Amino acid sequence: MFIIKTQSSSKNATKYYTHRLVESKRDSMGKVYKQTILNLGSNYAVVEEVDWSILTDRIQNILIGQESLFSVTEHIESEAQRIASIIIKRDGKSVDSNKESGSNYQHVDITTLRNSDVKTIGAEHLAFETAKKLNIPEILTACGLSKRDINSAFASIIGRLLSPGSEVSTSQYLKNNSALDEVIGTDFTQMHKERLYKISDILLKHKNVIEDKLYNQEKSLFALKEIVTLYDLTNTYFEGESRANENAAFGRSKEKRTDCPLVTLALVLDGSGFPKKTHIFKGNISEATTLESMLNTLGSKEAIVVMDEGIATEDNIEWLNDNNYKYLVISRKRKQELPDIEGVIVKNEPNNKVTTFLLKNEKESELYCHSESMARRTTIMSEKYIERFTKELQKLSDGLTKKGSIKKYDRINQKIGRLKEKYSKVALQFNITVIADDKKEKVTQLTWEHQPDKQSKEPGIYCIRTNQTEFDNKEIWDTYRMLNDVEAAFRTLKTDLGLRPIYHQKTDRISGHIFISVLAYHILHAIRYQLLANNITDSWQTIQSKLSTYYRVTTTLKQKDNKTLHIRKSMQANPQQKAIYQACNIVSAKPNTIISKY
Repeated sequence: MFIIKTQSSSKNATKYYTHRLVESKRDSMGKVYKQTILNLGSNYAVVEEVDWSILTDRIQNILIGQESLFSVTEHIESEAQRIASIIIKRDGKSVDSNKESGSNYQHVDITTLRNSDVKTIGAEHLAFETAKKLNIPEILTACGLSKRDINSAFASIIGRLLSPGSEVSTSQYLKNNSALDEVIGTDFTQMHKERLYKISDILLKHKNVIEDKLYNQEKSLFALKEIVTLYDLTNTYFEGESRANENAAFGRSKEKRTDCPLVTLALVLDGSGFPKKTHIFKGNISEATTLESMLNTLGSKEAIVVMDEGIATEDNIEWLNDNNYKYLVISRKRKQELPDIEGVIVKNEPNNKVTTFLLKNEKESELYCHSESMARRTTIMSEKYIERFTKELQKLSDGLTKKGSIKKYDRINQKIGRLKEKYSKVALQFNITVIADDKKEKVTQLTWEHQPDKQSKEPGIYCIRTNQTEFDNKEIWDTYRMLNDVEAAFRTLKTDLGLRPIYHQKTDRISGHIFISVLAYHILHAIRYQLLANNITDSWQTIQSKLSTYYRVTTTLKQKDNKTLHIRKSMQANPQQKAIYQACNIVSAKPNTIISKY
């Protein structure tokens, strides 16, 4: 066994090299010829040419079940294992594990047993089967994607779901840790990260079609009723300046990363938490200005539009009414008091009771809510911020008598302005007086007075507005609580699916990165939706952990005739793993058993 390099020419006379792993054979006439075992492609440089003989010796040893006589480097060992694995999987006899194949007795030396090429298959199988339920292969085919493109798409999307990170880290994970290629029926061992970049660009071109068809399939598959439309925005930050990205801009970061440029993601969900539409805006976009453009893409006006106070401006409320939309929003009123009417308890738990008070007129209902747990949190946080705000003011005041500290009138006012912005919720409770000299150049005295009556009379109060005047207290509150699905979706995108940080620089490449995360979320939410229907409330991290011991492994044994037997097979699913698959109506992962002899 050895590697040969052959020079060839393309149609335009461009010269290139091809590399093949070959072995010498004799035909029936005794003539020696070279038989190709594996094409290694052009420009093979994984192992330097000077080490090719060491590599091929190690490959041969692996195939016949022998240890190497001499130690090899980790790099050569890894490449030898990779190539040997390809040969074993390709040349082996495939046995369908889902069918009775009868008995197959072999004489083996059990002392020679060893396991290799151990890769995870549990979460891979769950994700891929769910993707097939969502008709993703058919949707991508209808968009004109080739089989190779579809496999690359699955590598990118499911790779993001299993091991979120950069395209480089995803590529390495799929090659070294995951059996996704065996689940799909392709080969990721030579997949270059550039394929992941390119598929991102391709998917982005078909974004609107994919989103529409994907949601229609989800609606049909899970019998979703479009009663509610949930709308919210988040942003994520970039590492680097992102000068080539037209959407990158400094704004108010949800993660408090004011030092980084941002991009804003708008997300429209249905009442069950499935994404209907997404859109990327500039990082400094005003949330309130995005509503009209997003709702116009939906077409239907039957569902109730539910959104948070950041979007619920009076102008937006007026636009919703003028265009005959149903809405349920959080009021932007800053000072809220409970009306003097009888309340209705909508939630009564040991540490959290929510009492509601409903006011109605001909056009709109207002539901005032008092949450005991929110009141406690608000009080604790308010006290903490008041303490911090006071300390900062005291620091400025003490500096007026210290050498080298800020004393200039303009600078002091600037500092106070920044403090008010930083502690906006408690700053309104303070009356601050800045006394300067006659020329207003230097501050001579800084005083403040805490006035809690500027705050709402009682913490833990919020108000919900809706034009659905037929709703009672419980219906309004339950509908509002659906906004938690949006918040949960954003948390999932950012933590579980690697939405942040973003290392790309170009506009389309960044948009593609985000869209891959959104597609991964579709699969993840479909999984969780089915699990919840079967009372499995585990997080995605917990589900992955439970499936992480479900492996695909190659077992090697020496036979009586001195031949080497390689058996590649999936492990038996344990009860926890079976429960997950059963909840999703999926058969346990059993790709064909492969048996090879050398």
